[in-house]
Amino acid sequence: MLEDPVQRLRLAVVLLVVLAIAGTVGYHWIAGLDWFDAFYMTLITVSTVGFSEIGDLNFPGRVFTAFLIMGGIFLVTFSVGSFLETIVEGELAQFFGRRRLEQRISALDEHWIICGYGRMGEQVTREMNMAKRPVPFVVIDTDLERVLACEEAGHLYVQADATDEECLERAGIQRARGLVSLVASDAENVFICLTARQIAPHLKIVARSLETRSEAKLRQAGADKVISPYNVGGHRLSQAVLQPVVAEFLEFAASHDLQLELEQSEIRRGSALVGLALRDSGLRNELDLIVLAIRRADGGMLFNPGADTVLEAGDTLIAMGHGASLVELGKRAAGDAPSEEGVVQPG
Repeated sequence: MLEDPVQRLRLAVVLLVVLAIAGTVGYHWIAGLDWFDAFYMTLITVSTVGFSEIGDLNFPGRVFTAFLIMGGIFLVTFSVGSFLETIVEGELAQFFGRRRLEQRISALDEHWIICGYGRMGEQVTREMNMAKRPVPFVVIDTDLERVLACEEAGHLYVQADATDEECLERAGIQRARGLVSLVASDAENVFICLTARQIAPHLKIVARSLETRSEAKLRQAGADKVISPYNVGGHRLSQAVLQPVVAEFLEFAASHDLQLELEQSEIRRGSALVGLALRDSGLRNELDLIVLAIRRADGGMLFNPGADTVLEAGDTLIAMGHGASLVELGKRAAGDAPSEEGVVQPG
């Protein structure tokens, strides 16, 4: 038995066509009707509309008509039922699918909103899913093909215009941690940044700039960070020419062949790291981590901080090391008690 209502509907249509052909041929040969009259007689018999017979049917013709009526009633009922089931199940599935999607989005907190699911948006979502601690996100796009690709990938999405305030509300902008604007034009990106900043002043906003002159406008519109893919790509290409060994090392490290990762960890109030100098923090001798930089709470950046640098609440440590050690750093920075698990002893 076919479980898919669409397949059942297709089968019903095929059987009706076969029945119409068989009825036409049967009336022509059994009752002696011409081809059009045979088709017409088949049509009024299968549909059970109750019109009078065409001509005088002989006994074999009446027997054939009886079987044709029974077959027609069965197939018409089956076809109508399959048709209604296809419509109802399709609409109900779509309705409940949207409801489940909206419920999952409404349950999100501290998530990111990705505006635009083009090539760059797809790459961003892939990186977020592959992160050591996957980042929850919602994608906004108007294009049906991209929305279907988003659904196939299992992402939460809103099919709407990201410049619309109501659309951002549906994506949970009030509860979101940040927004990434990657739509097709800088003008739309500016409008999205303006709208998002007005709704949620706390939001972290990252925007893509296609033209250099648009970077200042995006920052004025509320973007905290503006990325120009052409500038980034041009810089990497120039480094590959000017400093090929350095570029090769960075690509080698980024491919995880070194089994090292970069991580940022904010030192919270109550953390045991507050007030300690780097040499006394245990980050190097216990966790075997390299602290590349410290971003102070006021935005100042200390690169390659010295051993005497004192850690303060609100500092963000940018460290490199093994994944387990970076997880332990995150716990200590958050104020959790240090654990023996994940500590890498220097060899």
